[in-house]
Amino acid sequence: MQDRKFYTEANRISWNEAAPRHEEKNQQRLLQDVTQSDFNALEPELTETLSCLDLQGKRVAQICCNNAKDLLSVIKMGASYGLGVDAASAFIDQGNQLIKATHYQDRMELLVSDVYDIPNQYKEQFDIVLTTVGVMSWMPDLSAFFKVIHSLIKPGGYYVAEEMHPFLLMYETDDQGVSRPLYSYFKQDPWKDTDGLDYFGHVNYESSPSYSFQHKMDDILMAGINLDMNLKYIREIDRDISNFCMDLEHQEAKPPLGFNMIMQKSE
Repeated sequence: MQDRKFYTEANRISWNEAAPRHEEKNQQRLLQDVTQSDFNALEPELTETLSCLDLQGKRVAQICCNNAKDLLSVIKMGASYGLGVDAASAFIDQGNQLIKATHYQDRMELLVSDVYDIPNQYKEQFDIVLTTVGVMSWMPDLSAFFKVIHSLIKPGGYYVAEEMHPFLLMYETDDQGVSRPLYSYFKQDPWKDTDGLDYFGHVNYESSPSYSFQHKMDDILMAGINLDMNLKYIREIDRDISNFCMDLEHQEAKPPLGFNMIMQKSE
């Protein structure tokens, strides 16, 4: 294991390389879609999870926001202000284009920052902090990541997480598109990938290395519990929400593929 900054910097470079590919695939359509009053890019389960909370007038931060389409969706659901944070400046640029298209410049702000280095000015400024699919697996230090989340939330506020299920990271898809368990659920060393991050077209390309990490379900829950955060809601999901090992959704003996949870910061 390298130090934390080694991994976050490598991943920042790799995501910036992926950004033009994602932009080519999605941006023009999104620039049209986000102007619709009912635009919602969230998975149905996440929409339902967020509906457990009162979003009206709330301040929301999304960590690792990518192009901020999910945060835009939350604003359209009634939140009054959104901060999106991502280390990849190329995705922040795409997000700012979407914000301009919706004329939400007075309701949204995007910040380029390593998640572990978010400025102190944002401490306890948010009613809700959101992360969506895949974020946790990019975190080399899960406990420190939860401390960042915790620091941003107002007392009594909430952390909402949508994630691929950690069990899913045991699997890998072969050349025939069949996913099989190859890795231990208790794997401790990181994965290193140089095949790119095109999770829309699934086209491999030679990229700078990126690193991802296995965090078990107890790692995730205990990272919040150790900060006196209370688990208020959890839901496991049996369909593909991550564009990863997508064939598993159709197997009779399918593993859990995703989950949503809500944790509340103590008053």
